Amino acid sequence: MTAAVNSKLVTRIFSSSDQPTKAIIGLHGWTGDEHVFEPIAKMMNIDDAQWFFPRAPYKADSGKGYSWFSGTDETGWDIEKTKFGIHQLLADIRSKGFLPKNIFLIGFSQGASLAMEIALRLPFAIGGIVPIAGFIKFKDALANEATEESKNTPVLLLHGNQDEIIHVTASEKAHELLKIRGNPVHFEKYDAVHKIPKIICPIVKNFVSDSFNFLKVNSSEFVKFKQHG
Repeated sequence: MTAAVNSKLVTRIFSSSDQPTKAIIGLHGWTGDEHVFEPIAKMMNIDDAQWFFPRAPYKADSGKGYSWFSGTDETGWDIEKTKFGIHQLLADIRSKGFLPKNIFLIGFSQGASLAMEIALRLPFAIGGIVPIAGFIKFKDALANEATEESKNTPVLLLHGNQDEIIHVTASEKAHELLKIRGNPVHFEKYDAVHKIPKIICPIVKNFVSDSFNFLKVNSSEFVKFKQHG
């Protein structure tokens, strides 16, 4: 109950336009905060976008920064504050007039994991998910709780092939899972370690501009899916 009452996350907002048509939630990685994603958003230079940078609600156990998940595999994981907070942020974004088809989740590392955990459980499809250098953390729970509606959410998976923190195989496994469940998905590796390099910015920009067309052009595995409102 406390999580629901205190569900709003500390969130910074950045707009690339006076009249944005797309809403993008930028989800930082482990030990990040509401400031770290803004330089990435500016580097991506996505037209007509309003960015939302929430801060994870749990203190990271490293002693600095924040985490979307609290706990350990042995003691269990607490993610309720995160779930409530992101759902409240989505509700706030929709109340601003953004349609689901114009809402995107872009996450890095732990934030990439969260992007998939949240979006695939929504009772509606959104414009797209871009997990960068991520992984699916709670595979069994997600398989049971993912919605039919979210199968229409397109996914662009990106991962550095020299990643020493989260191996590229984590995204390869996510790619297979998403294909099996029927999501339109494209997976692309890039030459980098555990970071968001400038080289991927045009790919992300094209995907957000028109995720349906991006997948038709770039993915041989593209499957038909309904455009959503």
